[in-house]
Amino acid sequence: MCNYRISVVLPFLFLLTACAGNKAGTLPPDGYVEIENPAFTMSKDAPTTIWVPRSYVETGVPRGSELLKKGYEAAKQEMIGNAPAHQITSKAPQTTLNVPAVKSRIVALEVGRNGLLLPFREKLKSTSAGILLEPGQGSIGSYGSVSSQAERLSLSKLLYQDLNSNLVLFIMAPDQIAPGKKFVVEIYDGMGGGVLREVEAIIPAYGAADQAARDAAVASALASVTGKVRDVVALVPWYGRIVTIDGERVYINAGKEAGIKIGQELKIFRGGKFVAGLGFAPDEMIGTLKIQGFAGPNGAYGVVKDGQQVRVTDLVASE
Repeated sequence: MCNYRISVVLPFLFLLTACAGNKAGTLPPDGYVEIENPAFTMSKDAPTTIWVPRSYVETGVPRGSELLKKGYEAAKQEMIGNAPAHQITSKAPQTTLNVPAVKSRIVALEVGRNGLLLPFREKLKSTSAGILLEPGQGSIGSYGSVSSQAERLSLSKLLYQDLNSNLVLFIMAPDQIAPGKKFVVEIYDGMGGGVLREVEAIIPAYGAADQAARDAAVASALASVTGKVRDVVALVPWYGRIVTIDGERVYINAGKEAGIKIGQELKIFRGGKFVAGLGFAPDEMIGTLKIQGFAGPNGAYGVVKDGQQVRVTDLVASE
């Protein structure tokens, strides 16, 4: 196809050259202009200039290399168009397997009697922020007073021991909901018991006697604060625990529900501390745990790939 197109175009150029030679010394016909002869180097007898239609100058006269390229591309396109489907192959884009982040276990508790715990939980569930433990598993009444920050710090650590909760959220709002009042959520690190972040939202204005407007205002504040909580939770590194060891098998307190995958490798740490204003920081990394299977809805086991001999209560992390 490529050779055919060139064989058609080149004779046409030679024809123009010949015509130009015959017309030397005569006025050009209407619509023609004089240009350098593209075939001049092909023949010693060819004139240095030729007359061509003005449209050639306006659109550009194709040169030999351009003709070859156009002919090649046209032929290639025609071959692809006529080729059977199974002969057309393309290199698949390379993809990287991104193991999803392991989900944190979250306990949400209400400080006071503002009635916002249940709607807050429903909003938070819709954001897929993590595994939200049911209220019955972390009833605030069974743990005593949490009116002070010191008590909330202590409770966060206790819930981590009892429920394996990575994060504890304390919802604080005035008992009487009113426009302009502040709705605050304190986010505690379960392992260290320290405050990671405090997020808040202001309840919008609404008509005092309009229940529908009140509900919409509260829903708006809840949506705002749960969105902020979700963003903080997404930034908090997840840590799990080794809960038991059986021969070579090492069991951890996270599994399918948390997003653990077969073949996933977790880092093993021994100890750590909560850094005020920052969060939990692990100590020495002592090995790697390769996940081989699951135990129940949210447990898994694996073998130590390399490193020291592990202990119960050593920590595992996905990052």
